[in-house]
Amino acid sequence: MAGAVVTAHGELLVLAVLPLVLMVTAPRAGLPTTAEVTATLSATRCVEDDEVDLVLRIRADGVERVDADPVLAEWTTGRLAERGRDGRTTVARWTLGPSRWGRQQVGPLRLQLLAGGGCYSARLDVPVEDLVVFPAAAALARAVAPHELAAPLGEHTSRAVGSGVEFAGVRPYAPGDRQRDVDWRTSARHGELFVRQYAAERAFDLVLVLDTAVDAGEAGRSSLDLTVRAATGLAQSYLRAHDRVGVVTFGGPLHWLAPATGPRQLFRVSEALMSVRPDESEQAAGSVEFGLDHLPRGMLPRRAFVALLTPLLDDGPLEAVRLMRARGFAPLVVDVLNSDPDLPAGSRAAALALRTWRLQRESLSVELGRLGVAVLDWDGDAELTAGLQHAMRAARPGARV
Repeated sequence: MAGAVVTAHGELLVLAVLPLVLMVTAPRAGLPTTAEVTATLSATRCVEDDEVDLVLRIRADGVERVDADPVLAEWTTGRLAERGRDGRTTVARWTLGPSRWGRQQVGPLRLQLLAGGGCYSARLDVPVEDLVVFPAAAALARAVAPHELAAPLGEHTSRAVGSGVEFAGVRPYAPGDRQRDVDWRTSARHGELFVRQYAAERAFDLVLVLDTAVDAGEAGRSSLDLTVRAATGLAQSYLRAHDRVGVVTFGGPLHWLAPATGPRQLFRVSEALMSVRPDESEQAAGSVEFGLDHLPRGMLPRRAFVALLTPLLDDGPLEAVRLMRARGFAPLVVDVLNSDPDLPAGSRAAALALRTWRLQRESLSVELGRLGVAVLDWDGDAELTAGLQHAMRAARPGARV
């Protein structure tokens, strides 16, 4: 109509007929004024690569079509799994697949509601709960431990003789021995009574020390990702064996979780590992940093086994090992860096920088060897049990295994 008036061409009024008819036949008085909208997650906590459902329910009488599109985090994929109507309620369900650990924001869910033959629309953003994605656990076939263990109760075989279930040998009968322990076959062969001996079962104290000063490598497989996944696998395996597990993080703010056992400790360890990569609000607020020399001595129980997970990119791990040695511990160092720096190819300066970088890391390994510390390389995929057992019981101090 405005075009017809401005240009003095009356034939343009024909184009206004259809919108006018639609506006007359679909008056605003008949449009919906309210809508009931809910957006829920099937679970607010999951593990990397698990699937979580996002369900949207909308009830608004008079709405003819609903378009919905969830805004997802960078490391979360989503696909529309279901869409339809349940009576007067429109239902849509998406399957989300988070592929990296952390506290991820799901949403908002952007909606567009159409009514009046498409002449009227309403847009709104629906908030959704945050999704807590726990790190996947590194592969461990079983929990291994040194032979010399101090705790009196547990599931690890010790060199000491006790009341376990694993056979440790035979000895001549002595007054007070139980009749059910008599080894009748050996007794018949030697003409005197012999009894079976069993290896004592001991518990294991494991303290995981995490170097969080630097996060290097490809996102999703960076040194911090591998550190957290290795710590998760170790904590799950040893807590399942009724051992005590504690966590210490340094490089950023110094945090610690005292060694304990049980399902509740596994949840505490998982929460502690989630905090090694702070969110934006925590980064903006800042925090005071302390070194490991401020770590309470009670955090490292006597004869505890210390595993230091680090990318070996600065002198922080070396100072940490020296401190542990001064307190009477011989930690195992797990190198979690599995990639070289991304440098321009064909550049002599880049090649020299890469060679210098490798020499610095190698010098750290040599210095750790002088301190009598074993270094275990882990690429994020290999099974950790064999390497841990070798490092705990047979590795030459300072050797890479």
